[in-house]
Formats: sequence, structure tokens, C-alpha cells
Amino acid sequence: MSLPSSHFIQVGKIGRPKGTKGLLRLHCYLNDDRDINQFQSFYLDDESLIKLKLVSFDKKGPIIIINEIDNRTNAEIFVNKNIYLKKEELQPTKDNEFYFHDLEGLDVIDNKNEKVGKVISVVNFGAGDLLEILFHKSKKNEFFRFTEQNFPIVNIKDKVITIKS
Repeated sequence: MSLPSSHFIQVGKIGRPKGTKGLLRLHCYLNDDRDINQFQSFYLDDESLIKLKLVSFDKKGPIIIINEIDNRTNAEIFVNKNIYLKKEELQPTKDNEFYFHDLEGLDVIDNKNEKVGKVISVVNFGAGDLLEILFHKSKKNEFFRFTEQNFPIVNIKDKVITIKS
């Protein structure tokens, strides 16, 4: 089961335990791992509420504690669980900044205002953000760098993005 994406966004996944004191690894999907401590409450797939705190880092990434659990046995029940935030808890974006989930699903229009495709996903492999677009005519997915040159107009409210042709 997964929480409805209209109200929640996945911000990480809980990894394996570290040591015997209830510490767990975190695979964080936020821009900065330290941002985890800006939020009070997180949700699991079953909508249960948890408290999560970033306590340290090691060479493999962030280390967290959940619900102040202090032993490995009780912490292990959270391994491989996805963690979510309510979208309304996210900070508003600045001008020309967007959350990935806001871009996904936008209709892609050309400079003639005709729908040519749809944004399927947004990914970043380390060299910048890429939009995966499914084009209607070719029925093929293609990746484009998400730059102002390639996409001069982004209108989240109207759910459209203009691609430079």
C-alpha cells in the first residue's frame, strides 16, 4: 500500500540498522540530508505516524533514530519502510524553483501552443535535472535537460510546460 501522491511525497527509505542502540541508516531523497530535522512528523505506507531524528553521518550516509527507540530489535521493524511527508509541510519554492512532483504530469506544449507530450518523470543522475517526456506522435520517451533554454515557460498552475522547438 502506498499513500496517495496527491497529499504525500516520499522523502526517503529506511535502511539497515547500525549497531545495537536503535540507530538506522537513511536513504534520503531530500536535496540536503540535514533537512530531515526541519520536520516533526513523518508517515509510513500504512499512514502510521513516526518521529524521526537525524543524529549523525558515516561514510555510507545519514544515521537516524525513530521514535526514540534505543535498541536494535525494536528498530529493525522499520527497515525498508518508505517515509513520507505531507506536501503542505514543504517550504514554498522560490521563483524558477520547482519540486520534482510539481513537474511530473505537466502537459508539454510547443511554441504554437499545441500539446506534444507529457512529463513522465524528473531524474537527476548527478549532472543536472532531466525531464523524461512521452511524446504523443512518436509514442517514445526522451530525456531533456531541465534548463530555462529548453523550457522557457513553466506554468504549474495551468499544468503546462513549454518546450523550445
